[in-house]
Amino acid sequence: MKNIINKLKRYILIAEDEYINQEILKEILKNEYEILVANNGLEALEILKTSTKPISLILLDINMPLMDGFSVIQEIKKDKENMNIPIIVITGDKESELEALTLGAVDFITKPFDLNEVIMARVNRSIELSEKRIIVSAAERDELTDVYNKHIFEEYVGKINKYRQDIKKDMIVLNISHFHLYNELYGKEEGDKALVYIASILKDIARCNDGIVSRLQRDVFAIYLNHQENYDEFITKITNDLKEKYNINITFKIGIYFVDDFNEGAEECINRAKMVCDEIKESSTKFYNIYNDEDQQKQLFKEKLTHDFKRAIDNKEFKVYYQPKISILGDKYKLTSAEALVRWVHPELGFISPGMFIPLFEENGNIKILDQYVWNEAAKQIKIWKDKFNIIIPISINVSRADMFDESIVDIINNIVKDNGIKQSDLYLEITESAYNNETDQIIGIIERFKELGFKIEIDDFGSGYSSLNTLATLPFDVLKLDMKFVHDMFKNDKTLKMVEIVSEIAKHLNVKLIAEGVETKEQLDMLKKLKYDIIQGYYFSKPVDSLEFELFFNKEF
Repeated sequence: MKNIINKLKRYILIAEDEYINQEILKEILKNEYEILVANNGLEALEILKTSTKPISLILLDINMPLMDGFSVIQEIKKDKENMNIPIIVITGDKESELEALTLGAVDFITKPFDLNEVIMARVNRSIELSEKRIIVSAAERDELTDVYNKHIFEEYVGKINKYRQDIKKDMIVLNISHFHLYNELYGKEEGDKALVYIASILKDIARCNDGIVSRLQRDVFAIYLNHQENYDEFITKITNDLKEKYNINITFKIGIYFVDDFNEGAEECINRAKMVCDEIKESSTKFYNIYNDEDQQKQLFKEKLTHDFKRAIDNKEFKVYYQPKISILGDKYKLTSAEALVRWVHPELGFISPGMFIPLFEENGNIKILDQYVWNEAAKQIKIWKDKFNIIIPISINVSRADMFDESIVDIINNIVKDNGIKQSDLYLEITESAYNNETDQIIGIIERFKELGFKIEIDDFGSGYSSLNTLATLPFDVLKLDMKFVHDMFKNDKTLKMVEIVSEIAKHLNVKLIAEGVETKEQLDMLKKLKYDIIQGYYFSKPVDSLEFELFFNKEF
């Protein structure tokens, strides 16, 4: 195939009104190129418009009837389809050469013509440079939207900050709200079209404000542009353009960071804009958020946690706590298992809430290291209790979305089981429902491998995602764990209570155990028992406690 491709000739368009010159150029080029001929400027433009052949170069005479070469160049440069085709002008006038090069020509050939070898060398070199530029441009840009990829965007931001420090700049991160739902409703093809359209709006805004655009993730863009005093007009333009194009509203959130130090790295600026964007993700009234001094302190706090992470792992600052899971079947309640939950006792900052460091580590990738630390501690604890009390207390460990996309995840957890001398059935794997929303086939394959080895699978936070029923239909699992929000809201309205009842019926129909977490009151407990829930977890019985305090539950009657 490669040899066939190499033998295919590129096409050159000769726009020249003198027949003898056409023939001379055709004779020089015919062995290496396919030739198309236009007798004037208008004919050249028509060929560009209608030709099904990819034209690699234009040889353009400046002095032609109907439309001269200068006008042809100007028209070509307006045409997005053909604006990057290299143009070599044919002229005998030095002033014409300069004007043509200024308009966008890449080279010139003088009349009378130079040696054949010189013409061929100029043609070959112009095509070669053009094709290299296309390859480089393709590597720089997002394939779908044609905006810069993140790496190149950051490089250009760095150059702008180095050479244009006289103009204030803003970093913007735009996140399309719930874009996965748009894809689900209208399909990926329509979703891609929407992304391309949004990118075109952002490119227009960037062009008007001396800026550049990047696509950071599937539904997240970054724009670096001249400082704006007011972003209401920015929001209005995007909103109106989207409403005009689509019958339904595509909403978005924007985070803005005013760059006041040009020595800051591009990634740092992006992270700050993204941080304040993420803070308003679920807001129904706020469309944009501006980074401020309070956000600065939050960012510094996050940076400290990230910096201290490795030391914390090495020094075992992360403590694993255990929350009991209580079986409520029958008249007597009994301890059946536990969930491992991590806490950070920082030597300077004291107790740090998981709500502060878990999302951060999910974002920066440290969550995989932390998860493996917790898994190993939990497996050790199962072995300690077995040796100390001659009982097995299974422990549920959380397996994050990031973990499920690690090809070695099954071997990692299985080796932890082996190394600690416990059984696979002693370790329950809690996989949050949101992990199943994409790449379902891959996730199913991993879970099936776990089950073949004897692990128990729990679907955590059931009901928090948007594809819950599809999850149940496609995944092999042993335990269904109702999201705690349903328990909290159970008595607020009849619909929520009915949903709690329906989930119980589904679990019984599928023959899987059902856990309700977040149980805090006797009223909640009594209702869940009435609805035939199997296991209860929550502050009604106990908060998460350390391993020694957990041992008090071994002989306790609930």
